[in-house]
Amino acid sequence: MPTATLPIVRQHGTGVVMAIVFRPARLPDDAALLIDLNSEYLEFVFAGVAARFGVALADIFPGGDIRAYVPGQLPKTLGPGPPESLFYILEDAGQPIGMGGLRRVRDGVAEMKRVYVRETARGRGLGRLLIDRLIADARRFGYGQMLLDTAPTLETAIALYLRLGFAPISAYPEVEVPAIMHPNWVFMAKTL
Repeated sequence: MPTATLPIVRQHGTGVVMAIVFRPARLPDDAALLIDLNSEYLEFVFAGVAARFGVALADIFPGGDIRAYVPGQLPKTLGPGPPESLFYILEDAGQPIGMGGLRRVRDGVAEMKRVYVRETARGRGLGRLLIDRLIADARRFGYGQMLLDTAPTLETAIALYLRLGFAPISAYPEVEVPAIMHPNWVFMAKTL
């Protein structure tokens, strides 16, 4: 697996040129950064969920401690690597600005995982760029379907998934989200 990918250079509406690098994440080398990014992502997601649904972090994460939960989930989230899985760290000028990946859930079916762009990098189309990249990777790996789950509070992300051809489905067996949240969660699928 390559240690870095070629940068994608884009002209942003403000005239700023971005050189975004999709760097494949590796364990244990990237463990500390991945713990930080995943914890930041989960805290962002579940702050909105807790406010809307009145659930406590302890209802979702053992002991209510996201940072304690994340390290044990990283190998599953990242998977074994191509051609089954791939997880990227997005970088701009060497700084981590986001992450996301895909992993095999069963024959012919991939799951999109942890698509996240840091607040300082939002509004530049990077979420769409990352999702397009993950869909292309899933096709290249031979997957025929891609699944995802997302919080109902992430309305901008849900709208983007719908525009890209994802459709709502019921919870799927391999989903990471605890059953207590299934009635309030969004599950989607796209034929590739």
